[in-house]
Amino acid sequence: MKRNGFTLIELLVVIAILGLLLSIIMPGLSMAKKKAASAVCLNNTKQMSMAWYMYQEENDGKIMSCRMENVGTTTFCKEGWIGQPHRETDTTSSSLKMTQTDPVTDEDEIRGIQKGNLYSYLGSYDVYHCPADKLRKGCDGTGMFASYAVPYCLNNNDSGNSIEKFGDITMPGARFNFVEIGTYGSRSWTWNGWWSFAAPSSAGQPWGLHDPLAISHGNSAVFGFLDGHSEVHKWKDSIVLEHYAKGAKMGPGELYGVTYPPAGTTSEDIDWLSRGWADRSWRQKLPQ
Repeated sequence: MKRNGFTLIELLVVIAILGLLLSIIMPGLSMAKKKAASAVCLNNTKQMSMAWYMYQEENDGKIMSCRMENVGTTTFCKEGWIGQPHRETDTTSSSLKMTQTDPVTDEDEIRGIQKGNLYSYLGSYDVYHCPADKLRKGCDGTGMFASYAVPYCLNNNDSGNSIEKFGDITMPGARFNFVEIGTYGSRSWTWNGWWSFAAPSSAGQPWGLHDPLAISHGNSAVFGFLDGHSEVHKWKDSIVLEHYAKGAKMGPGELYGVTYPPAGTTSEDIDWLSRGWADRSWRQKLPQ
């Protein structure tokens, strides 16, 4: 007898086969998507690092500041790599605060990006955002557009340990100038454009983790280096992940504080970060 359709058993078999195929394909698609995001992030930091290098070549070896270029003409920092977010109506100063709960939009951040010294070398604000940067929410409840920050030791316009000339940096291929930042929760946008790291100031003091770092790429983060290359670093122990998790519990304006490895232990990740920190003057304070 001729049939015009499937039996119930045949339909169930087809559905089961489709479900099996999806269970095989979907993890592969998810992995491919993560790898694509990592590739974009690597390209972003590579472009930013090369643009950062070009700036010092055109400015007698003076590096741009890790601080934000403020809005307007009477600014505290004239060499900032990125600008402070601001509304379209702001012309001389910004009304936006890092701890405000009113939404700071992507457009507000992009206007700040375009004020910074790095932008003229890149010509695109998309480079400042990693497509995997979807976990962070500011205290204003919105996502953060700028995914990267510059280490605080790179021309911070402060009287402390700060490098202002490229020629004063040893082993530039081993030192990073862009980090994938993990700041969120207590801020509505990335803290002043820089990333702080607790370097030892006296004998016996360990390195410590101050500002959180990203975990966007499967518990990994992307770093751009002073010689123009970039790489992904997979976090090896829990200290970075635990420090990142602090952000979700913080209110507007709260400080992250410094997280040190437990007494008598070391952190493979903090050791790796310490080797990439460009300021080496702390060595003068420690036994050689």
